Amino acid sequence: MSSQELLESVELSDGRSLSFARFGDPSGKPVFYFHGFPGSRLEPHSNHEKFVEAGIQLLALDRPGIGYSTRKSKRRLLDWPDDVAEVAKILNLEKFSILGVSGGGPYALACARAIPGYLEKVTVACGLGPMDAPNATSGMMLSNRVLFRYGRFFPPVLRLSVSIMVRQLSSKPVKGFEKFVDGLPEPDRLVLSRTDAKDFVMASAVEGVRQGSGPLLEEVSIYSSPWGFKLEDLSIPVSLFQGEGDIDVPASMARHQASLIPDCEINLYPDDGHFSLLANHIDEIIASL
Repeated sequence: MSSQELLESVELSDGRSLSFARFGDPSGKPVFYFHGFPGSRLEPHSNHEKFVEAGIQLLALDRPGIGYSTRKSKRRLLDWPDDVAEVAKILNLEKFSILGVSGGGPYALACARAIPGYLEKVTVACGLGPMDAPNATSGMMLSNRVLFRYGRFFPPVLRLSVSIMVRQLSSKPVKGFEKFVDGLPEPDRLVLSRTDAKDFVMASAVEGVRQGSGPLLEEVSIYSSPWGFKLEDLSIPVSLFQGEGDIDVPASMARHQASLIPDCEINLYPDDGHFSLLANHIDEIIASL
């Protein structure tokens, strides 16, 4: 299916449009999917059949400024749950679960804090943690540390880094992607050496930069700022899945979050990285939902 075939949208009460894609069983248990960075609604495409088998209707949302979703100025992390709740009302969903992956993790936990009445379960896979935590970026690759930890202290460096990312994905995605993969741990390189896996990841990232650098800089600002709530205050059951060899989002982030979330199950995989986690353990992740 092409990106246009995987495109629906709803109009929110403030006039913004929010784009999304459906995967899995159209009549199955509803689960909202929150994509990573850079990513888009196309991200879970590779596991479509797995969601069909599990009886899950997966609704993958593009955040503001991503894909075809209207950009929202001065947005904060805690603005997102209001958008999700409004989409649920439009789609007549009274209850749903959430799967947040990588950069979608903070957004999933924000929903757990702000709209618990809608939620049955929240699962986060290799989810980015709070940047104000002790040793938050220990073990993280340098490019991500520049983006998420140090970029706000050096705005020109941050803007340049994001601009280069957008330019590579827009004009030379294969070359830029291959360079990125070369720096990953072996489990991730192995998964992304498969043509289908590489194509799915690249398509999601390219769609994620459709509207240029501005929305990505807003995403980075949200990741690098205090989240606006305490993990200790979450009242919804949360499952965390994490590869111990992950250098995109280090395992220390999952451990920190698990130590604070009251009702939390953490699943650690010593032989997996960032991309291999979803490829090798999607059945367990789906089961948690």
